[in-house]
Amino acid sequence: MTDDKGGHQDRKDTKAAKAAERADIAGQVWEEVRGRETARDDQIVRLKAQRLERDAADAAAAKPPAKRSK
Repeated sequence: MTDDKGGHQDRKDTKAAKAAERADIAGQVWEEVRGRETARDDQIVRLKAQRLERDAADAAAAKPPAKRSK
């Protein structure tokens, strides 16, 4: 850093450091968001599979016996 009269370099360095910190925090937040979305999607798939199994079992149990013709 240079010490000029107006302190321009100090302000530039501070501004760059703050921008880098904000970018780092934003990256962490987006990583967390993606993790939550993945967990949500996994749960949706799991619950849908359970629902389809339950519906298939209910449909199989609800079928009336086939009528026999004489």
